[in-house]
Amino acid sequence: MAASGSLDRVLDGGSLAGMDRTRTELFLGDGTYFNGLADDQHLTGDQWGMMNETGNYPGQSWLWLFSFWYQIPPFNSLANADLVISGIMVVLTLALMLVPFIPGVRSLPRIIPIHRLIWRDYYRRR
Repeated sequence: MAASGSLDRVLDGGSLAGMDRTRTELFLGDGTYFNGLADDQHLTGDQWGMMNETGNYPGQSWLWLFSFWYQIPPFNSLANADLVISGIMVVLTLALMLVPFIPGVRSLPRIIPIHRLIWRDYYRRR
C-alpha cells in the first residue's frame, strides 16, 4: 500500500480531499527513523531557530535578522522566543516604515550627506 500511495488514504480515514493529515503524521512520527533523518540534516528546530535549511546551505538570506536575535543571551534561553522575536521584528518594521514621518530622523540625509559619496558619479555628471 505504501509503494502504491494508497496508505495515506487509509490513514487519513477517507476525509474530504485528504486534508486531515493528523493520522499520517502520527504514523510517520512513530519511532526514531524520521527523527534521525531530520537530526542528520539539522532540521529538528533546536539549532537555528527559524533559519533551518537542508544540507550545507546557509538558509534564507532574508531571515538573517530573525536568526540574529536567537543568538543573543536574553533571547536564546526563552521558552517563547519565537513570539518575542516576532514582536521585536514587527516593532522594528513599523519603526522603519515611520522613518519618513519622524521630523529629526528624516532630515539626517541633509545633515550627513553620505548618499552623495555613494552617488558621486551621478552628482558629478549633473
